[in-house]
Amino acid sequence: MAMLDGKVALVTGASRGVGRGIAIGLAREGARVVLAARTKSASDTRRIDGDGAIVSGSLEETLDQIAAEGGSGHAVACDLSEASAVKDLVGETLNQFGRIDILVNNGQPQSILTGRFWEMPATAFDDQMSVGARSYFLAAHAAVPTMIRQGGGCIVNISSPGACFDFFSAAYSITRAAADRMTQAFAADLVGTGVRTYSLWPSFIRTERVIMAVSGDSAGFQMPPDFNPMTQANSPEVVGLAVAHLAADTDESDRNGTALTLFDASEIYGFKDYDDQAVLPHASVANAVKTRGSVAPLVFAKMMK
Repeated sequence: MAMLDGKVALVTGASRGVGRGIAIGLAREGARVVLAARTKSASDTRRIDGDGAIVSGSLEETLDQIAAEGGSGHAVACDLSEASAVKDLVGETLNQFGRIDILVNNGQPQSILTGRFWEMPATAFDDQMSVGARSYFLAAHAAVPTMIRQGGGCIVNISSPGACFDFFSAAYSITRAAADRMTQAFAADLVGTGVRTYSLWPSFIRTERVIMAVSGDSAGFQMPPDFNPMTQANSPEVVGLAVAHLAADTDESDRNGTALTLFDASEIYGFKDYDDQAVLPHASVANAVKTRGSVAPLVFAKMMK
């Protein structure tokens, strides 16, 4: 029996990248998955910052992969920056499957991530906050009453080391800090309800944008030329495996309301990546990444050793 048989998961930002991997990973563990993002089909292309490079991936492609592996899912086109759309998304999940057990807040805008804050348009901050933080709150706000009535549930807010360290841009780091603080605040309010909350830091994953950056394409950020995504990054699907373990572990332990790295989760629950590669410690990954010429990754690596 799979870990999540009979469970229903809602994953935002599931058309590509980490969100796509989470959706596939949860479906492999038996969950019925509702996928949400703006890009429903491959013809509905998305560009970085509106007019930059095209980033591949769509909800239909994620759904096709889930179906090919024998899983079950439902795709909903949703603009996560719109409050009414987020509320309707949770309603559609309940209409389709009658329950919601797992909420994975993963949405991120397709914007350029680098640059000093005063040199970036103010709209970059608005974009990051509306999708990368506000939508997290709104989705949980809509889903939690049903979870409480069901007797429990699990919310996983996808975050990153940017919550504590200087990664990419000020706007990005602020939203990651907001996501982690939100996790703590939710946990405090949800004591005794059976609903648990976590922040999960995936770190470097073989997403479409990471591969674009390594190939020299415009991805909104840079990677070192010697960075090898096959050996210095994990698969997107293993993030879904981590979420599955968190969702299946109903013990309201000290981990509830905290931020865990992907490596932490692999150590706690004893899993590897699907290609049998070990989940990479964050220190080794941080040493490999270049962000705005900052020394932050090296400082981060020292602190995580």
